[in-house]
Amino acid sequence: MLSNINKILAIVGPTCTGKSRLSVDLSLEFGGEIVNADSMQVYKHFDIGTAKPEKDARDGIPHHLLDIIEPHEEFNAAMFKEWADRAINTIWSRNSLPIIVGGTGLYVRALIYGLFAIDEKKSTKETLKELYHNDPEGFYENLKAIDPEYAMRISYRDERRMVRAMEVYQSTGLTMSEWIQRHGFREPRYEVLMIGLRKTRAELYARIDARVEEMLQRGWVEEVRSLIKAGYDERLKPFAGIGYREILHYLRGSIAYQDMTDEIKKLTRRYAKRQFTWFLKEEGIAWYEYPDDLDSIRQEVTGFLS
Repeated sequence: MLSNINKILAIVGPTCTGKSRLSVDLSLEFGGEIVNADSMQVYKHFDIGTAKPEKDARDGIPHHLLDIIEPHEEFNAAMFKEWADRAINTIWSRNSLPIIVGGTGLYVRALIYGLFAIDEKKSTKETLKELYHNDPEGFYENLKAIDPEYAMRISYRDERRMVRAMEVYQSTGLTMSEWIQRHGFREPRYEVLMIGLRKTRAELYARIDARVEEMLQRGWVEEVRSLIKAGYDERLKPFAGIGYREILHYLRGSIAYQDMTDEIKKLTRRYAKRQFTWFLKEEGIAWYEYPDDLDSIRQEVTGFLS
C-alpha cells in the first residue's frame, strides 16, 4: 500500500475529457474511492443529462456524493466542502485514496482552499432573486458591467452564482473577482495532486456532439418527461442544467427536436470552454490527455503517493 494517508487526488477539466474513466482506472490501481465534484450529479433522479457514471461502470468502486439530495433541496459550495470533508476522512479511515472528480471548479477550489464568509441579509438575497427571475439576461448584463471577469466564468442561467456575486458586491463594495483575489483560496487545506484533462478543440467538440446524441438515444427526453409527470416543478434548480431546459421547451412544443439537439450541443461546448478557462487559472494542475498519457499519469500519481 502506498503512503496515501492525508493525501488526495483531484481529476478536473472540461466535460467529455475522460475524467470519470480515468478516476476508475486510478482507483483500481491505487486503492481509491471516488468523491463526486459535479454540482449536478448530487441530485437524485437527474441521471442521463448529468452524465452520472452508470452503476455497472463503477467496477465496484465506492462513489461518494452521488444522488445525495432531492431536486427541491438546496446545495452549494459550502455544503459540498462539508460533505466532501466527511467523505475524505471516511476514505482515509479505510486506508484508501480519496479521488475528487468533477468539472465544477468552484467546488474543487472550495474543498482545497476553503471559502470566504460575508455577512448575509435575507432581504437582500430575496430582492436579488426577484430581480433575476424578472429578467435573467438583464441581470447577467448588469453583473457583466460590474464584474466582467467573473461573469465570463458563469452562465446567465446560473441563478445562485449570479445572485451571490451581486450580493457580495452590494454587501462589501467589492466584486466577486476582487474577493477571490484578496480574501479567499490562499493556503491549501489538503496535500493534493491536481490532474487536469484536456482535448484539442476539434476533438472535444466532436466528443460533446457524440455524447449529446448518445444521451438522447438513451432516453434523456423520457427522463425529463417522467420527472414532470412525477410532479417535479420545472423551476427547480436541476432543470436549469444544460439540456434539461431545452428538452422542456421541446416537450412544450416551442422548439423542434433537431433545434433542441443543436442548442444542447452549442451550450455544452460553451460550458466546456468556460470550464477550461476556469481551470487554466488554477495553480498547480498537471495537464494530460486521456487515455494517451495514462502511463505518464500513473507515474505522476505513484511519485506523489510514495
